Amino acid sequence: MNLIKNSFVILFFSLLTLKLSDIAFGSFQDGWLVNSSLSKGTARAITLREFNPNQIAIIRPTNHYMQGVENLEEMDYPVNIDKNGFIKTGNPKAENPEIKILFLGGSTTETLFVPEEQRFPSIVERTLREKLDQDIEVYNSGVSGNNSMHSLLILLSKGIPLKPSHSVLMHNINDFGLLFKSESYWVAPISRSLLLDSKLLTHKTIEDTTRTKVFNFLKSAKNILFPNLYIYLRPRLLVNIELHIDEFSSFREKKFDDLNIEAYEGQFSSALISFIELSRAWNIKPILMTQANRIDPSEPYFQKWFEDNNQGEMNIEQFAELYKTFNNIIRKIAQEKEIVLIDLDLLIPKTNEFIYDTVHLNDAGSILAAESISAALIKTIK
Repeated sequence: MNLIKNSFVILFFSLLTLKLSDIAFGSFQDGWLVNSSLSKGTARAITLREFNPNQIAIIRPTNHYMQGVENLEEMDYPVNIDKNGFIKTGNPKAENPEIKILFLGGSTTETLFVPEEQRFPSIVERTLREKLDQDIEVYNSGVSGNNSMHSLLILLSKGIPLKPSHSVLMHNINDFGLLFKSESYWVAPISRSLLLDSKLLTHKTIEDTTRTKVFNFLKSAKNILFPNLYIYLRPRLLVNIELHIDEFSSFREKKFDDLNIEAYEGQFSSALISFIELSRAWNIKPILMTQANRIDPSEPYFQKWFEDNNQGEMNIEQFAELYKTFNNIIRKIAQEKEIVLIDLDLLIPKTNEFIYDTVHLNDAGSILAAESISAALIKTIK
């Protein structure tokens, strides 16, 4: 016992002597020697908003979601994610694709509430294979909530290594919504931030505090242990249990008169130009798409949607005009940079026959969009 005690005493005083010697040595130097090497940035990281690779899931719109839409079928929608975090098209995989097309965007590209083989990237892939008689691969990197800066990071980090021949970008409302509320791509709720610091989390929202490690652990356990039972029981037993999260709750205090509209337009333009130039630098042909929508102040559904969604001090006419301005910026940049523009804003009728809420395509809208996109791509490729 005395041997152990004496050993600890010797160790303690040895370490103390070493530390005091180091402090004394440092006091004779020009500056205080804090570290012998620089730490690498592991606490902070750029956010890659993507689906986790190699997932197989079935999703279903919630009761709350269905209350705010028109002409959307309440059913199970399969979603399969490939090894790169892209949504699979459901088509047979091309062995040696001669042409690769990468679609980038938010939920309007993602098109989750459309049957797998009716999502427009899937239809485009089949159409191009048939019309061009070539092996063609299409990648759907759409993720709900992503803006053009998120898509830029996706292109840079995992899009370019695929060596796509074409990259197709469709953004509007997510960029417009963020810039209106926070005035910058670099100021956002944690769930949409470009840069995260695990030690200093700012702009906390309800979503940020609920998605804890325990929550994620239980969610993973559910997916492993009883995913099929959950899919069956969820709509039957948890009908009235909904978790409504407003991730922008702390950003809804802007007054329209205080908005710097020119600065927002400039940031969106810069993001689009960055996408174009990055694509060209890697021998990828960039294509821009405007966003189909029903954002019209005279449209009854949009009037109701606007009333149900808090847009701060902005009135319905101002909201619609700014949204229209962002589509016009897409047109302007495409013309200035001399690249292909697919104008879905003009090509898709603004009715619930094709769009089930303000901007999301239903089955018919996805099919119609695929026809326009396929025609433009065939012309471009030929």
